[in-house]
Amino acid sequence: MDIKIREAVMNDYESLCEIYVELDEQHRLNHPELFIKPEDYARAKEYISEIINDSNKALFVADIDTKVVAFAECFIQKSSNFPVIKKREWVQLDGIAVKRDYQKYHIGSLLLRKVVEWAKCQEIKRIELKVYSFNKYADEFYSRKGFKDLSKAMYLDL
Repeated sequence: MDIKIREAVMNDYESLCEIYVELDEQHRLNHPELFIKPEDYARAKEYISEIINDSNKALFVADIDTKVVAFAECFIQKSSNFPVIKKREWVQLDGIAVKRDYQKYHIGSLLLRKVVEWAKCQEIKRIELKVYSFNKYADEFYSRKGFKDLSKAMYLDL
């Protein structure tokens, strides 16, 4: 199986939307109080276009025989202007998603490697991400790759 990692192009839009559907369903099933099923595609073409055309953002895809089966979405983030916050930049990894049928081929690792490469090209030395607590697979994946816990979000339903 020949897996190619490359930057996304607008012609990937429909394939990306298929992957977003799987990703969004996972979130909706685990947190129906937060997520709903959209009537149309959950990501507008303008959203994808903005990522593709912004030099501070990146959207990488994995394709197998010209079929897009996964993506990694990230962007450069800057610290807020607050006296106790150190001025810094990092790459915020918004997510890596791999279609169910392709999840055992190390495609996530290939995409993460591409994100690391992109961060280094931007002269950024840190990548941060957020993982929902229900997503044990992602949590374990990132831990194996050397990511460490930074904070924890909590909630109380009333």
